[in-house]
Amino acid sequence: MSQSTQLSAFNFENAAIRVITINNEPWFIAKDLCEALNLSNSRMALLALDDDEKGVSSTYTLGGEQELAIVSESGMYTLILRCRDAVKKGSVPHRFRKWVTAEVLPQIRKTGQYLQNNQRNLPLADVEQDEEALHIIVNLFHSLNGAYDMGEKLRTKAPHLARQIDNEIGGHYIYNLHMPTKQALEKARKFVHAKSERIMFVKGMLSLLEEPKRLVHTNF
Repeated sequence: MSQSTQLSAFNFENAAIRVITINNEPWFIAKDLCEALNLSNSRMALLALDDDEKGVSSTYTLGGEQELAIVSESGMYTLILRCRDAVKKGSVPHRFRKWVTAEVLPQIRKTGQYLQNNQRNLPLADVEQDEEALHIIVNLFHSLNGAYDMGEKLRTKAPHLARQIDNEIGGHYIYNLHMPTKQALEKARKFVHAKSERIMFVKGMLSLLEEPKRLVHTNF
């Protein structure tokens, strides 16, 4: 029997969480869920779940199609209850449970997916432009990273050459290959990460709409 699937994504405070809706039932990406609940070892956390509360699903990611561990709604509640301060008002698991039950799950059951306000209209043309810009920035990142590595090697392994460059060409060259380049690399890394999440979300949804994925239960 075929199973229809849809991918949604939302942000709980500082955590990004992906939800796969399979035949109108939500399944949470285990890694995302555990990170949101501050559970450091997702594999160990899943051992506490029954077989029908966990599984794996083929899901589109930036690295291509991957098999990711998923957790059912029932499994999600089990993980929450195993958290410290699970029933304490204001704690992370308490806030997460209140938000999921009050906002996310009702919308999934009503529409088949959950989209936050700023994600409900994502023009594909904009995403394609973002993806093209991302490829350019990634290429520039690698080139800049090579320049940074060269500067570090000059400073640490060939200081005499660094001093010669300072004296004969100008000290700002070696300096610019250090902190300014390091700061630019960090900004580029954050930009790529943010854009990648948006592109992954849109392309993942399109991929799932075109070809429903198969849910396979597994023992952990």
